[in-house]
Amino acid sequence: MHTEAAGRVPFLRMRKTSLRIFCVVSLVFTTGACTMNETQQRTGSGAAIGAAAGALLGGRSGAAWGAALGAGGGYLVDQTKKRESTEAENQRLREENYRLQQQAQ
Repeated sequence: MHTEAAGRVPFLRMRKTSLRIFCVVSLVFTTGACTMNETQQRTGSGAAIGAAAGALLGGRSGAAWGAALGAGGGYLVDQTKKRESTEAENQRLREENYRLQQQAQ
């Protein structure tokens, strides 16, 4: 029969290691995000969310698939936001151009 020393519970050691890994990964992502552009941030966020969801649903292989799908989704969201922003700016410029043409006449 295997007994643990008093005050030493195996799952707490595992949790302490997991907590350390989480802190290191969070620190790396936080400092790395400072120099990322919007596309990189959205893609990275999508990958992180996808990896977390995949890990909950399917373990390690699920996390890998989730990260890949999440990164792709984050990139698509970024491109959609950029397209919407460009279209709104173009519309604003068209309206301003029309207004200036009306004033010139």
